[in-house]
Amino acid sequence: MSHDLAKRWRLKPTDDATIKRFADDLKLSPLIARILTLRGFTDNDATRCYLSSSLRSDLPSPFAMAGMDAAVERIVAAVTNEEQIGIWGDYDVDGTTGTSVLVSFLREIGAKPFYHVPHRIEEGYGLNVEGLRGLKERGAGLVITVDCGISNAIEVAAANGFGLDLVVVDHHQPPELLPPAVAVVNPHRKDCNFPDKGMCAAGLAFYLVIGLRAKLRAAGWFKNGVAPDIRHFLDIVTLGTIADMVPLKGVNRTLIKRGLSELGTSTRPGVVALKRVAGIPDGEVTAGQVGFRLGPRINAAGRVDYGIKVVELLTTDSAETAQRIAQELEEHNLERRAIEAQVQQHALAQAEAAVAGGDCHSLVLAGEGWHPGVLGIVASRVVERFYRPTVVIGFNDGVGKGSARSIRGFHMVEGFHACAEHLEKFGGHEFAGGLSIRPDQLAGFTAAFERAARQKLAGEQLSPLLEIDAQLDFSQLTLPLMRELEVMQPFGVGNPEPLFATYGAEVCERKVFSAGVRLRLRQGGKVLSGVIFGVGDEYPGQPGELLDVAYRLTENQWNGNTSVELKIADVRAARE
Repeated sequence: MSHDLAKRWRLKPTDDATIKRFADDLKLSPLIARILTLRGFTDNDATRCYLSSSLRSDLPSPFAMAGMDAAVERIVAAVTNEEQIGIWGDYDVDGTTGTSVLVSFLREIGAKPFYHVPHRIEEGYGLNVEGLRGLKERGAGLVITVDCGISNAIEVAAANGFGLDLVVVDHHQPPELLPPAVAVVNPHRKDCNFPDKGMCAAGLAFYLVIGLRAKLRAAGWFKNGVAPDIRHFLDIVTLGTIADMVPLKGVNRTLIKRGLSELGTSTRPGVVALKRVAGIPDGEVTAGQVGFRLGPRINAAGRVDYGIKVVELLTTDSAETAQRIAQELEEHNLERRAIEAQVQQHALAQAEAAVAGGDCHSLVLAGEGWHPGVLGIVASRVVERFYRPTVVIGFNDGVGKGSARSIRGFHMVEGFHACAEHLEKFGGHEFAGGLSIRPDQLAGFTAAFERAARQKLAGEQLSPLLEIDAQLDFSQLTLPLMRELEVMQPFGVGNPEPLFATYGAEVCERKVFSAGVRLRLRQGGKVLSGVIFGVGDEYPGQPGELLDVAYRLTENQWNGNTSVELKIADVRAARE
């Protein structure tokens, strides 16, 4: 992020009595108790669940989810009667990984499902009647959707008309009237009492598998009573969950804590090949490696080519086939990065001009020929730089497709509702969304979106807020503290790394390098190294200056020695 965008610092307030009770009851350090309290934990049992994340004891029953009983009953009937099952998965990462989980499980129990993943450009998002008719012609009597279908009532009704049953598995916000499917599995249903609403389609597919295994076991399906060990599907579930950027708490956290271990030891040919092309060695895999190295390669297929390749990769038994597809994904990722860089250059130039030209509260950026597969990524980059609700639109063949990203305080879909007269279609959630628009409506939409942003956002909200978990002295930053913080991993969306601050640190040394700036800082007699990436020589902090520093902690290993290092989020001139 450009440092000319000043950040607001806020040390989160806490209740000392609550922290002490937590620390005493759960045998935690005061710092860990403070951080957990700040994240909304007030109940001892919920906190123990967060800390343990046990598959056996901490996962709610799948049958607590509305629609699960009906879905399982219909699929078990299809399996028992050797009915052909088709799976329609979305092209995004949680759709392709969720599809892979279902395909793998159904094959393992003796079924022979086939699958369809629509092409982003040629077919677009969601179900279409022609594609469903094609599945029927291939022999399917039942189709399970993964990550789509909740808004396709017309298409589902049409499929019913030509004798095709559907089970919809989707985590997107449902409309008032659900599609007329045999079953709809979606935790956001108004009548769904499932306690966790944050799962992506990969997690929902795994929950469907849990339900299917339980029902088949009760029916005596498995020889000698030995059911498949479905924990080995958690490597795929973890890829989809982390890459889809859903909150890493609740059920998601429980699944991926075990899933990261499965990823580290996985012998699945597709996972082995994917790790190889991403340069990840055998052994422990981190959430960061999934989010920044494995996830983008999976996403690249659906963005610039054909998402069905991901399902082929993750379900093949052939190491040779897996390596070939993984290499194709690597090439797609390089292509995606080149396309993204080109679109980002033009979008940032538009944003720079808009911000320099006036007091704008939002950004609507558009260009002819901008590839729809990279618009969401570019919107995220613009928000990082300018911290405004941002919509990036690409016009291709007279049709505009846009992706949007928001900031705290502005609900993106509510903003779209305020501009609905200018849009063909829109959807999404609080912090992200998508839309379709005609070229002649762009100016009207831009003005209406700006009005909506001004109604919701005060001027100060257009600066990023750094919410600091604790103020620490350098003397407290030790390797034993790092070990304490490990209990909160894996970090990610919804479970961010703790952010700390130290006030009045003296700059001892400064070094600018190709990726950023490295500082040596002294406070209270202790010297630590810190680094901030993505900045240059203009970044504050010269030798002898006193700074307040906001940072996260990491370990630096060099010449066999391990030390604490600061990942600097921001600095400011020291305040008295």
